[in-house]
Amino acid sequence: MKHFDKFVTEGEDALSGVIFVVYMVAGWWAANRVWFSKRTYIVTDSAAFYGKKMAMAFLLGWIFIPIAIIQMVTSNKK
Repeated sequence: MKHFDKFVTEGEDALSGVIFVVYMVAGWWAANRVWFSKRTYIVTDSAAFYGKKMAMAFLLGWIFIPIAIIQMVTSNKK
């Protein structure tokens, strides 16, 4: 009897993990470029600061990544 409760194979599960890591790295880079590069932060609780930064990269990465790429392409810095 086959088990139908597992719909994802091990290869697909590994691929989704790699995609998640790539998305988080790209979101972190984009959040730094779009949001955090424009301000100076004085941090008293670094865990809370980086936790919020990671949450922003995860939740808003879908909008930060295209904006950061557009900023990178259109910037005058070489």
